[in-house]
Amino acid sequence: MGNCLVLSKEDKVLRVLKTDGKVLEFRAPTLVKDILSNFSGVGIGLSKQASEQLSPDCKLKLGKVYYMTPLPGSAENDSAATRRIKMVITKQQLQELLTKKISLQEVLSDSKIWKPKLRSIPEEIE
Repeated sequence: MGNCLVLSKEDKVLRVLKTDGKVLEFRAPTLVKDILSNFSGVGIGLSKQASEQLSPDCKLKLGKVYYMTPLPGSAENDSAATRRIKMVITKQQLQELLTKKISLQEVLSDSKIWKPKLRSIPEEIE
């Protein structure tokens, strides 16, 4: 049983690794702006840790691997960006929210921290 030799034309493809791990492949040299026209909040760099993004007019070369990285000031990285949360509310609170009688902030401020209703059982000293 022997060795395996794979001949491929990998240098005929340029690859761009997206932030989610998926790979975009192009068979012709492509401009950065052509790729980024379909994405927002990201730039293209030469490495994952690239602090400097390639300019939009930069031509990407075949046989190279490039990385999409989030832009420093993008809304996706901003702490004020929209967040999705899960919460448990009563049917009455839901109805009030849906009819706009109360705001979400009021529901969140009404939520109480759970405390046990039973008294503590003291330990006996033997």
